[in-house]
Amino acid sequence: MTVMPINPSMSVETEQEIALLRERNSSLNILSEFAIALLRLRTREEVLWYTANEVVGQMGFADCVIYLWDSHKQLLIQQSAFGHKLDEEGVISNALELRLGEGIVGRAALRREVIIVNDLSGDAGYVVDLQESGSELAIPIIYSDQLIGVIDSENLEKDFYTPDRIKILTAVASMVAAKLAQTNLIDQLESSISELEYAKKLQSVLFNIAALTYEDENFFTVYERIHHLIAELLYAKSFFVAVYNDETRRIEFPYFVDERHPDLPADIGPIDTEMRGMSAWVIFNNTSLLLNREEIVERIERGDFELLGTIAESWLGVPINAGDDLKGALVVQTYSPLVEYLEKDRELLSFVSRHVSNLLKRKVTEKKLQHLALHDSLTGLANRTLFLDRVAHALKKQDRQGQRLCAVLYMDVDLFKTINDRYGHAVGDALLTQFGRLLTQQTRQLDTVARLGGDEFALFLEDIESQETAVQLAERIILALQQPIAANEALIICSTSIGIAFATDSAISASEIIRRADAAMYQAKSAGRGHYQLYDPLLDRANVRDLVLGEEIHTALNEQQFVLHYQPVMNVATGVAVGFEALLRWLHPLKSWIPPNEFIDYAEKHRLIEKIDRYVLRHALQQMRVWREQTGVSPKVSVNISGRHFASPEFIDTVLALLHEFKIEPNTLGIEITERAVIEKFAIAQNNIQVLQKNHVRVLLDDFGTGYSSLNYLHQLTLDVIKIDRTFVKGSRGSKQDNPIVNSIVALASAMNLTVVAEGVETQDELMVLRDAGCDLCQGFYFSKALPADQAIAYFLAHQDLNNAASE
Repeated sequence: MTVMPINPSMSVETEQEIALLRERNSSLNILSEFAIALLRLRTREEVLWYTANEVVGQMGFADCVIYLWDSHKQLLIQQSAFGHKLDEEGVISNALELRLGEGIVGRAALRREVIIVNDLSGDAGYVVDLQESGSELAIPIIYSDQLIGVIDSENLEKDFYTPDRIKILTAVASMVAAKLAQTNLIDQLESSISELEYAKKLQSVLFNIAALTYEDENFFTVYERIHHLIAELLYAKSFFVAVYNDETRRIEFPYFVDERHPDLPADIGPIDTEMRGMSAWVIFNNTSLLLNREEIVERIERGDFELLGTIAESWLGVPINAGDDLKGALVVQTYSPLVEYLEKDRELLSFVSRHVSNLLKRKVTEKKLQHLALHDSLTGLANRTLFLDRVAHALKKQDRQGQRLCAVLYMDVDLFKTINDRYGHAVGDALLTQFGRLLTQQTRQLDTVARLGGDEFALFLEDIESQETAVQLAERIILALQQPIAANEALIICSTSIGIAFATDSAISASEIIRRADAAMYQAKSAGRGHYQLYDPLLDRANVRDLVLGEEIHTALNEQQFVLHYQPVMNVATGVAVGFEALLRWLHPLKSWIPPNEFIDYAEKHRLIEKIDRYVLRHALQQMRVWREQTGVSPKVSVNISGRHFASPEFIDTVLALLHEFKIEPNTLGIEITERAVIEKFAIAQNNIQVLQKNHVRVLLDDFGTGYSSLNYLHQLTLDVIKIDRTFVKGSRGSKQDNPIVNSIVALASAMNLTVVAEGVETQDELMVLRDAGCDLCQGFYFSKALPADQAIAYFLAHQDLNNAASE
């Protein structure tokens, strides 16, 4: 039976042409709408969904799946779909992943061409998805010859995909390729901008952490600032620092901020006495830990650690390893289910922790330096510098606040030299240590106990009710010494003589009250050992001695009894002599050689030091001119200058005038000043240093490490050289790790582009330690003592040949 057309006047062919035109018109409308829609679509997900559902879906296709190419995994991964691949919630069911060349989709991607299979039953490479189909069309999404993905459609009918449908879908793929390339570019730009901003913030945080090294802050303040800096990078409302205390053998929390307890002071944290918490696990395993709530519960049940406090939703801890002196952890945690720490946060906090470790390592070293500078290395008691500072501070407070009486007790161990000679130095050192402990046991925590040198000790009693308090303490000490002291394996019976002086008025200085107590001690000795004596000005002959000494110094200056000896300064690596330190000697016509420590303090106190300094400068520069004229060489010479003189208005003019008078190159002269000279009048010292360097005169910081503020001010000064005090060099041996103080000073100087001179080198072992540390220069008896001028220049000339120096 023949089917007649609906419209009798229209043929079947005409109707088919009209239907085809309508289909093409519809497809063109779809493409037009798609092109307009692409302008407002912003993300990759929006483009893929719109393409599959609003474009392909309107073309009459039964289904459509869009694959994207993952270059890292080297896979084609289903990303968006229309049709039977979507479940009720709009999610792709059984999302496939295909390799290049696998199935029709993989072949289209591999060949970069459209693949159409009109009869899937005859295609051996067909990959069945959720249901078998009759025909399949796969069109690659390519932009600038780069594979982006594949648009794939399957239909139950065979021969479903006509040339027009293929042409339309190919146009869709081309438009999608251009749009995805654009969104990828935008994503990359946004990611790059975000990474750049994050990198800048990270750099700023690390810089600020490093800057904490040079700020005079206690550890709590350092931890507090670290917390604020870390909070710029990640969520840190709950942040704490855990530290292992080797002495108490427990985990302490010197900084603890918890969002559940905002009113809790940050310096009052919990204590893990059993060392079984999560922080302890991080510290002792030296490994970071990143856990969510479920993982925390699982690990607790497994027995890895115990819960301290409230369980967190997310917990992240990383170790701090600042050497043997400080082991700890940085921890952030959150109780909010909306916040989860990720692997990138672990990497970030671990990276920051390494910089924090370096900071704390330097801080620990700084505290060691400060402790060594202010405490006696044998007994651990305060040294003379710290004792003098404590007394001076208390006297100022007494004057300002009107507090009660202060007293100094000065004492030594009677007949200590005899004990030392009889039993040996080991027993002598042990006796001094035990003597210091006895004094500490007899005093209050408020009092200061110091070893001033040798067998001399001092006590400072602040804010006592009456003189009787000091007298009773002296009696207790004398009584306690009636029992023998165990020094190593020896039992020593000894006594002490004690001098007591009081601060009777605000005009007395710290050094004067200590001197009076010292004088009273000798008054006690003259009355018989094992006694105490209150200071009696009528018995004090020091004033008479001072008058004589002052007259003798004036005579020495006028008659040129002062002479200069020159200690060679050597290159550590080569052994070549590079210059000298000029050292003052007093050749008294009756008393022979008088060491500087017997008259310099007096000279400073009675304002004679400026005259001595000018004398030394003139004779040093005069000798430099003589050497130049006699030998043609100009060794560098450094001269020690007192703090009082260095801060005086005329000092710079004096130096420049003498350089001009003797025609000496300024860079061959070095001015050595002590840390105390810099610290006491910092602004003047800083200005004078800058003026000297502007005129090419070198500035050396002497006795580095013995002051108590050097690291706080060092970075503000434009110095040329720092000199490591002999106390840090003496006895050095072994590897670099065995000498952290020397290594730290050299490393600090290197970072600040300063030359380092080590003083007091006496052994080959000490020299090797300095060489391994990278120290530049050194001086000491290992090479030569201070020499008279003619011997000094001969030594210098003999140690200019590198081969000879090396052989020696």
